[in-house]
Amino acid sequence: MTAVAEQKLDEHRKGLLIAGIGGILFTFDIPLLRLAGGDQWTMIFGRGIFLFIAIFTWWYLFRWRRGHREFFLNGWPGVAVAFTNTIANILFIAAITKTTAANLVFILALNPIFAAVLAWLVLKERIPFWTWLAVIMSFIGVGIIVWDGLITGTWVGDIMALVVAMCTAVALTIIRKTGRNVVTSLATGSLVSALIAFWWAQPLLMPLESWGWVMLNGLIVMPLASALIAIGPRYIPSAEVAMFFLLDTVLTPIWIWLLFGEVPTQRAMIGGAIVITTLLLHSYWRFRTSTSRQ
Repeated sequence: MTAVAEQKLDEHRKGLLIAGIGGILFTFDIPLLRLAGGDQWTMIFGRGIFLFIAIFTWWYLFRWRRGHREFFLNGWPGVAVAFTNTIANILFIAAITKTTAANLVFILALNPIFAAVLAWLVLKERIPFWTWLAVIMSFIGVGIIVWDGLITGTWVGDIMALVVAMCTAVALTIIRKTGRNVVTSLATGSLVSALIAFWWAQPLLMPLESWGWVMLNGLIVMPLASALIAIGPRYIPSAEVAMFFLLDTVLTPIWIWLLFGEVPTQRAMIGGAIVITTLLLHSYWRFRTSTSRQ
């Protein structure tokens, strides 16, 4: 193996490690917000403020003071990621209150599918036949989940989850295309979403215990997870980074079941099983393909 090839392999491993840790941390997002149990606007406000404080502090202490004179919004990619993150923040927490945790994470698992399609449209990357097949099968699975939502009344939250998945894929594609460091854009998006939610929030009515869960989520868990996921596409393709959201799909329903006893409906399980199985097989195929080329 040449020195250049070995360096690329090391970078790929580094990207996998970074994105993997971020993906695991993301699995605690919904359980922490469910434990908080506040109304959606208050949680959007609190989570957004805490996320902004955490990421801004990191940026100021570890980058600005050390001579990394990047603007807080790093050009048009920073603005675009901040915009998509604002929408995703608001709709994500709203979806938590309007659909089941299983439905939410099953639909969010579409991240790699959306990322692959956007890579084809924007980055002009070739999409193999098996990826197109995964796109079709994943949408069939999500279609079953949304159909179930029409029957059980969770369809509004399901549609919100679809938009969140698209926003995340757009942000990952922008990062992949430009190579810019846009971690601080996540802080901006969090602050804007908090300012929007402020008009409807009722922070004084939420118990201190609930604020503790939101603080843990916003100050520690999500800033670290978001930063790692945002850094990942600088080393590996955005579609591969998005694959680590599958951890959220598998583990979050388990945490929710253990904590709250919430069990998905049969139709949601069928749709989720189609999505998870499709993406797992597709991930295995990508892994075998990339290994054979090294």
